[in-house]
Amino acid sequence: MIPSCHHIGLFTNDPKSLIKFYTEKLGFDEEATKIVSAELMDKIFGIKSPCTLTKLKLGQIVLEVIAPQGLNLKPRDFDVSGYNHWALGVADKERFCQELKQKGVAVLEVEREDRKIFFVKDLEGNLIEIYERS
Repeated sequence: MIPSCHHIGLFTNDPKSLIKFYTEKLGFDEEATKIVSAELMDKIFGIKSPCTLTKLKLGQIVLEVIAPQGLNLKPRDFDVSGYNHWALGVADKERFCQELKQKGVAVLEVEREDRKIFFVKDLEGNLIEIYERS
């Protein structure tokens, strides 16, 4: 068995804007939307609110955009431990980042030894590394 990542969950107070970012800027398709009960959200995440969950898909990558109803989430700080970024693999990272810039997305380019690494942030501040698949 070869393990794989099935999906990534992203909490947001503004699902429409976050979905628009991922579909219009990064090329994801909106797959389905459903309501997850407050009871289930409390059991899993400690959030006592029903949530709207929208699945977005790009190739094998699935994002779950989760928005609590009637609850305002606090912004995440960057000086805490835990997940801090995920990586999106593309065929040509420099060309892909140029296309992002043309769409108005800020791209962080960092020189690292003999290569450049690229990052973008979504509207919630989630960091996404753009890497080139080999």
